[in-house]
Amino acid sequence: MKASILLCTLLAVPAALCSSASAQDVKTNIADFLPCDGSVRQGAVVQIGRDPSFIELHQAAVQRFIKLPREKQEELNKAGSANRLMPYSADIWPDKAEYDRYKEAWKKSRIIPRSDVALGLKNNGDNKFSVLSATRMPDNSTMPLTIGSLQYDGNRNVWISNNGELKPKAFSAGEDYDFGAQTGTEWSMEKADSLSKLKETLLITKTTDGKAVYVAYSMNEVSAISGTAIANHGYMLFFPIQTERANATKPGRR
Repeated sequence: MKASILLCTLLAVPAALCSSASAQDVKTNIADFLPCDGSVRQGAVVQIGRDPSFIELHQAAVQRFIKLPREKQEELNKAGSANRLMPYSADIWPDKAEYDRYKEAWKKSRIIPRSDVALGLKNNGDNKFSVLSATRMPDNSTMPLTIGSLQYDGNRNVWISNNGELKPKAFSAGEDYDFGAQTGTEWSMEKADSLSKLKETLLITKTTDGKAVYVAYSMNEVSAISGTAIANHGYMLFFPIQTERANATKPGRR
């Protein structure tokens, strides 16, 4: 059975909530989000912590969901998105009062820091940038993040990975999003061959109150033969904004 939105709400990395704007219409000023002069912004790897009351109610909702016909499951999946409060459905919550308790329990979710990180961009000339990154390890040493291998082309507003080019789409999330209301850009790429299907995504957003930047990265690869996961990697990064805006360098402006 296909993984459901209900099941995904416990994951730490958000799925994209994208507009229908085409790639060429999406304009991103990276400097509004991250420093672009070779310096870095200090932050943390974070995850969502759930209140026990939410987990109990969520598990009950999942049990009702998996008993529904496949057509109804697919309909409900289209109505929601991962890492968002699931919208009310009488098929899952025949008792509206229980959904209200579910919603109140969701509001008790909290953002938990896991480890320190630093992130920024280095200008390599011709409006192209490499990633500067580091994360704190348990032994107190540091190592680069996996997104450190990405390159940003501000002329075309694309990220380039070892797997190909990640193309942009506009992103917007409201107060029903686990990490709060925010807007930005999601870049993604998908490819498939006889061996596997792969999707890679980078999401960079700013909260609507202007107080924080979020960066989410994920890379998922599934065997085309068995359907089992070959790679499943992702994380959410949180960076409080200490100044009004990032460094004045403005790659990607059109």
